[in-house]
Amino acid sequence: MLDSQRCSRILSQSFPELDVRAVGFFAQGWDYELWEVNSDFLFRFPKRQECAEPLRNEARLLAELAETVSVPVPRPEYVSDGCETFALPFFGYRKLPGEPLDKVDLSYDQREEIARQLGRFLTELHTFPPERAAGLGVPSYSPDAWREWYREFRQKCEREVSPLLSSDERAKVGDFWQRFLDNDRHFLFDPVLIHGDLGLEHVLVDPEAATITGVIDFGDAMVGDPGLDFMAFDSALQQAALASYDLLVDDTFLARIAFYWKVGPFPEVLYGFEIDDRQYVESGLEGVRRRIIRTG
Repeated sequence: MLDSQRCSRILSQSFPELDVRAVGFFAQGWDYELWEVNSDFLFRFPKRQECAEPLRNEARLLAELAETVSVPVPRPEYVSDGCETFALPFFGYRKLPGEPLDKVDLSYDQREEIARQLGRFLTELHTFPPERAAGLGVPSYSPDAWREWYREFRQKCEREVSPLLSSDERAKVGDFWQRFLDNDRHFLFDPVLIHGDLGLEHVLVDPEAATITGVIDFGDAMVGDPGLDFMAFDSALQQAALASYDLLVDDTFLARIAFYWKVGPFPEVLYGFEIDDRQYVESGLEGVRRRIIRTG
């Protein structure tokens, strides 16, 4: 993790034109740290080498996406490919207003309005030319490649996660994977540009105005199954967002959304192994048991 003095040195070295007056830690996720500068900008730094190329791709994508969607997204204004004191790429953007959607209490009507805006935003995002997204470096998957990625991910989970489950639990998880991956109808979707990690914490809102003020964290953007972008919504939010979604919702769309939601805890377990943090491992395992084993 950076500290404020080092962050200030990195920014001053990389952007002499930027008058760095105040630097403070803002937030962090699994892959990136955010630092606030002068109360106006957020700078996004990768935590490790394997996050470098996704961040470059994210900066390139956001520069174009900001011009094509009606909802504000981070617009990189300061972009660096690294410097003497920080070898990895990073970028800065003007801080977006609002509060994360998962942190606010909304009335039924307010949630309906936010959901309608989400549906419109996802329509715009999913109609961004997928070949252009691929040209910007965003990972791109055909339906066959998407299926293969999940087959390989299943194998990884069986090697690393399944040994922590009982034999009965492993059997239920195996049946869950097989029912999805063996059904050809789940892989007839048209690939589109997706956010890839559209949790409610990545949707900023003005609760009083019931408006989306920003969508952030596009580090997992890819060309793939549009259903993935709906998987973090509860049923009411999902239904209202889909009502304002103008693209095709085929007969396996909801089943695919449910699958992605149930798969969600596996990366948490694997991340816990990666950073040697048992809390993530245990929390992820409980998620697997709650979403798959206890519900089928």
